[in-house]
Amino acid sequence: MSVFISLLKKELRTCFYSPIAYVVMFFFWALTGGNFIWLLSQLAHGESLTIATQLMFSGPMLTFALPVVVPLITMRLFAEERKLGTLEALLTTSVRVPELVIAKFTGALIFYGVLWLPVFVYVFFQSRLAPAEVTGFPDGGALFCGAIGVMLVGALYVAIGLFMSSLTSNQIVAAIGGFAILFGSFLGMMYMAYTAQSSGVRIVGQYYSSFAHMLDFARGILDSRIVVMYITHAAWFLFATVRIVESKRA
Repeated sequence: MSVFISLLKKELRTCFYSPIAYVVMFFFWALTGGNFIWLLSQLAHGESLTIATQLMFSGPMLTFALPVVVPLITMRLFAEERKLGTLEALLTTSVRVPELVIAKFTGALIFYGVLWLPVFVYVFFQSRLAPAEVTGFPDGGALFCGAIGVMLVGALYVAIGLFMSSLTSNQIVAAIGGFAILFGSFLGMMYMAYTAQSSGVRIVGQYYSSFAHMLDFARGILDSRIVVMYITHAAWFLFATVRIVESKRA
């Protein structure tokens, strides 16, 4: 455990000391601010408070930005170490590969969670702006499910980005590969879920579409099947990453 904590601290230091991290943070926080301003305009035109709360986590700007933002977070995790030659040196020590992979995954997921912190500030402002006669707002259950949802989606996205970073020593290639997989699957599943002619294809699309899942989570719907799907898929990509890194040690 002490080795894992040391690796995690190293990853967090590297992440938060990286200039690209603050570029990503500025970009995503600007989007969350733009999403909040858009929600306020929707409220001014008669949108319900319930819908506005749901769109705090599932606004179109945010859901479409995630497949772009996450590869920028994960592209350096293994690719940079392979390019600098520090990965080979690290693998010659007693560090276990699963610990290394989980530490990098956890560090990136923590940074991903930090990106969403302003949303809770905007929820507070929204609650203060609500009319005095409104009670039970914001809906704590919906906020909790929304937070769980963005972390589940983020865990899968980070695992995929980490997997792509382990395949190459070029950060740009890792970022482009992660973006291609995440954005391609995002658009493909959304198309299947909402525009496919076949009902069977629509069912498959709705089951795998992260866009549809984000909407459901933001409404307070926590489906155990979807939770298990995200956890198992993320675990599979982490396992694949471990095997790839272990092959470098061999």
